[in-house]
Amino acid sequence: MVMYSAQTDEAVLAFFGKRMAAFRIRNNWTQADLAQKAGVGKGTVERIERGESVQVLNLVKVLRACGTLDVFLNIFPDDSPSPMQLLYMGKMKTRRRARTAGKKANDAIAVSDNSADYIADGARKNGAGLDRKNDWVWDEDK
Repeated sequence: MVMYSAQTDEAVLAFFGKRMAAFRIRNNWTQADLAQKAGVGKGTVERIERGESVQVLNLVKVLRACGTLDVFLNIFPDDSPSPMQLLYMGKMKTRRRARTAGKKANDAIAVSDNSADYIADGARKNGAGLDRKNDWVWDEDK
């Protein structure tokens, strides 16, 4: 097993570029073919294969075109806890039945009863039982 951490950054990039060139040749792609599939310039592919620095976005495009982007993304493992780990840690909420936050049905009847009392009380305040300014009475206009 080769120890890459002991190598210089330039040596690692050169090694990566040689491996990518070998992968491209195994698939019978030219540098122009790979660049077209990745949506980058041919010079970008040449720089990667020479071990020179390129933008990370362009490297991601080339890796996607090679079908190796998932390997690149798995370099750093996902350290978020799984649902089972959350359950064992007690951090996952237990599911509860949803309840309505409104009033009960009996409260709605009480409100309608109270509104009827309010109208009746307001009508009684004028003495005759009707408020002539606001209430309409049948046959009043004749």
